[in-house]
Amino acid sequence: MPRPFLRTVALLGAFLAALGALTGPALAAGSGQNAGPGWAVGSARPAPPSGLLLINGARVGTGDNGSKPVIFPTGRGLAGAVQVLRLGSRSLVIPMAALPFLGRGLSPSLFEPGALARSERDGRLPLTLRFRGRLHAPPGVTVTRTGPGTAEGYLTASGARELGAALARQLVADHDRGSYGTDGLFAGGLSLALPGPPGGPAPRAPVPARPGFPMHMLTVTATTMNGQPDTGDAVFVFSVTNAGAIGIDQENFFYHGSVKYSVPTGTYWAIGDFVQFHGPSDVYREDVLPQFTVRGNTTVHLSERAATSEIGFAVPRPANLLSQALTIERLAPAVTGGLSLGTSGSDRLWVSPVTRAPADGVLRAYTSASLTSPGHRAVPYAYALNHADPAGLIPRDQRYVARPGDLAAVRENYYQDVRSASAGWCPAGGFDTPVDAICLVGAGPFLSLPGRQIQYFTARPASYWSTSYWEDGQGDGGQSDAWRLLHGGEHLTEDWNRYPLHPGPSVILPGSSALTGIPSAIRAGNVLSLQVTPFSDSTYGHLGSGFLTISKVSGRYAVYQDGARIAAGNAVKAAGGLNPTLTVRARLSPRPSVVRFVLTASRAGRRFPLSAASRDVWTWPTRPEPRATLTAPWACRINRITGKILDEHCAVQGMLTLRYLVAGLSPSGTTRPGRQQISLTVGHLQEAPSSPISPVRARVSFNGGRTWQPATVRRDGPARFRVTFTGRPSLVTLRVTARDAAGDTITETLPAAYRITR
Repeated sequence: MPRPFLRTVALLGAFLAALGALTGPALAAGSGQNAGPGWAVGSARPAPPSGLLLINGARVGTGDNGSKPVIFPTGRGLAGAVQVLRLGSRSLVIPMAALPFLGRGLSPSLFEPGALARSERDGRLPLTLRFRGRLHAPPGVTVTRTGPGTAEGYLTASGARELGAALARQLVADHDRGSYGTDGLFAGGLSLALPGPPGGPAPRAPVPARPGFPMHMLTVTATTMNGQPDTGDAVFVFSVTNAGAIGIDQENFFYHGSVKYSVPTGTYWAIGDFVQFHGPSDVYREDVLPQFTVRGNTTVHLSERAATSEIGFAVPRPANLLSQALTIERLAPAVTGGLSLGTSGSDRLWVSPVTRAPADGVLRAYTSASLTSPGHRAVPYAYALNHADPAGLIPRDQRYVARPGDLAAVRENYYQDVRSASAGWCPAGGFDTPVDAICLVGAGPFLSLPGRQIQYFTARPASYWSTSYWEDGQGDGGQSDAWRLLHGGEHLTEDWNRYPLHPGPSVILPGSSALTGIPSAIRAGNVLSLQVTPFSDSTYGHLGSGFLTISKVSGRYAVYQDGARIAAGNAVKAAGGLNPTLTVRARLSPRPSVVRFVLTASRAGRRFPLSAASRDVWTWPTRPEPRATLTAPWACRINRITGKILDEHCAVQGMLTLRYLVAGLSPSGTTRPGRQQISLTVGHLQEAPSSPISPVRARVSFNGGRTWQPATVRRDGPARFRVTFTGRPSLVTLRVTARDAAGDTITETLPAAYRITR
């Protein structure tokens, strides 16, 4: 019986290197929370899906620069699994069913996030097909133009799922023969790639470079559990000294017990991936060869038998295993890389012990798991666990026992106006810094919302965690959290999506000094940089789905200096359609002046009857401040890969913020008629000068803004106010105007902010 290739989601620790340039302007247009420079390594929150459609129908969020991708698979099995590889300075996000065909019918361009972001339009993945003789279009591909030996077409989400299933079948058929890319779907020399530049020719295959140094033959042999030569399982070979030493063939497959590489002299390490199917519970084994040196022709060996340590987890309350993962990284001065192997359900995962730390670089191994409460419970619970092995070692005992004192318990309240039985959530976590986060959504049960859940997080030693929540299992709506440092024994409460929703700023929470970020409004010289995320709730650190085009979202922005418009446009296009956060750059004149920033946002559909629109107008005085300096961890420019602060010389601008708390709000976003009370907090951006807040004005409308009535506003503290009015059954539209002593102002209008019902 054929042994289909690994049903896994494997994520490289070095993936984020390809999500942006090594350095860049503080807030480049088209970047944002998902791919933008507002956050650096360790500072990013797992983001809602970016809308990048993979060739098998899965979607991938590019993640902020410090987080690994958020994967929304199409399901379980080969059709939904994803591998993320780093090849030198490049990273590829590859559905597992497509992995054997990389370079064997499928161009690497199909798996580069940056190339996908530039090519995809309106939810379609465009393709260039090349073939010999007559075209036999693969399943799911819509062909729009055919010529001699070449054709153009595209994949929709449903077509991509169909192609993904066909790729999985092809992989199974080819596995034992090792005939990847030579028959079936790829008969007649068929190959698929992204189209070339608009109006230009399709890109040619690159000409192999001739190395200027001696190359040696590296042979990796492998045997199965019964000692026979392996065919079809995977091997990953990494250089410790030269990121470009191996190139596109960093990942390969055993054929009749071996695979060969041409490599220069250097230090390397390798991992062999092996799988056996046993009905409902599959077994995965990882053999880690931590270090070897190549000075001439060299042979090394990997064995399925060597993986003798089983990954396991035990928790205080009854729970079902949802998913588990093994992450192996290698940190070295010249090269950082590795992989993660994730399995779901009752699958079993084994790894080979490493009892002696490698001499070059640092080997790090982590295990993680998600578990959920069994059956139907009034308040379900879940576990998000991480465990770090000692640096350089992989112990034989890989069973992690989570004791109550090791965990932080967070009682989570989810507000949602439309009921959903398929809401998704994803906790991502790390240790000293949160670069070890892995986020896989859709592998297990969903939440029924509105509702509650208790999440238990590994928090001893203190660990960074960030959770994202989506109103459905495909990543629509919802919120994502900033990184929070949790401690063992803590008991916390967190509200999600509590109405009204409105634009939110960048935040670094207390205790997160290991993180770096860029404030939402800064001036560096005469360059103004802004970033704002609509549809955020008022929990400090939460950001909404913003301008992601997975929803029918629209918006406009405009920036004025002393009344003259200096920047304007479509907010969705400016965000790139793949980022929730609008980022804008505008050049100011050097004279002291007043900036006015106007932002509108709306999203359509029956899923969003409440808080589906906002209009904000900010003003603040501005002038050049050449001596202004931010305090770490805030920065004006950041190295997107290392998180190193490149520039601290800029001034945070006077963009005021608002936070709301509607008294008596039900989980569905409604209150009872009569006296309405809203607690309102007016704030400044972190690192911005703080000025006393002047009295606040508020108005309400019960007919969509056609008529307005004033609300009573009383001060409860220096920046806190209580807004009261008498409400009748209707959708409540709010308008709040606030000002501080420095002349900074905000006027925020929120149609259908929440509902009053009998």
